[in-house]
Amino acid sequence: MKNFLSFLFLLAVSTHAVAQDDTFELRDGDRVIFLGNSFFERAIDYGVIETMWTIRWPDRNISFRNVGWDGDTVYGHSRAGGRRRAVFGDATEGFQRLVAHVDRLKPTVIVLAYGLNESFDGAEGEENFAAGLRRLIAELSDDQVRFIFLSTVPMQSDASENNLLESAIEGHIAKRNEQLTNYNTVIQKVANEGEHSFVDLFTPLFNSNELLTDNGIHLNRTGYEQVADLTAEQLHFPKQQITSAERIENIREAVAKKNRLYFHRWRPRNDAFVYGERKDEQKIAQTEPEKFEPFVARQEEAIRALLQK
Repeated sequence: MKNFLSFLFLLAVSTHAVAQDDTFELRDGDRVIFLGNSFFERAIDYGVIETMWTIRWPDRNISFRNVGWDGDTVYGHSRAGGRRRAVFGDATEGFQRLVAHVDRLKPTVIVLAYGLNESFDGAEGEENFAAGLRRLIAELSDDQVRFIFLSTVPMQSDASENNLLESAIEGHIAKRNEQLTNYNTVIQKVANEGEHSFVDLFTPLFNSNELLTDNGIHLNRTGYEQVADLTAEQLHFPKQQITSAERIENIREAVAKKNRLYFHRWRPRNDAFVYGERKDEQKIAQTEPEKFEPFVARQEEAIRALLQK
């Protein structure tokens, strides 16, 4: 059954999921933002994508900031309010916070990963999703910013052959992958409208025989390694300038540490006191996240030293 479904989805996706032919280059001084849902938030601890991009231009000063948020949408649902907010999910507020945060970072490259959560709206939500992508691009665009659109990754089965529910599980997965295929069509359409780069992750990962996820949905390290390779291939990046496995792993560990430091800079655990409904109770808490900045900068220096070693 998997082979049959693989053929159907390969046929469906291949009719529209063709990456841009032009070469995408990261320039000296670029500030790259990873923006999206759990695809990017879960990438923080791996650091694989950033590492495999960085070692293609080790002599260039390129900075990366990961601002992915679990469960987020192009409408900004996950970014609204604090943990104990009485009314959670004010998309208008969440979207404004998203745009303000990205604007403060002054990016020159924005990599977008959306569509997974929005796809649960089915065919009825496709037009709204397209409109949401267009609005996001319009709000974040200026003369300096180049965009890279990533497709969603497929849902993957981890059911054993002896699982009595395997048939039902496979049916659900097939339905979800069909929805994701349709939303990937929307993503590429919006990317093409603005002549932005588009990377098809769905087709090659769908046809992979490796276990790429922890739970059928979220990528494991192998999955992120394949994503790093696919983006580099489809965007026509140059070859890796650093090839030593030990050296690459040292860089990856340093990148992951930097990512965690920056996560605590913008997502403090005591966010209710910093940004939320209790921010008037402890004013000092609002000064604490900024104190992570020197540590982030120091870690970036460590990454730069490893790249130049």
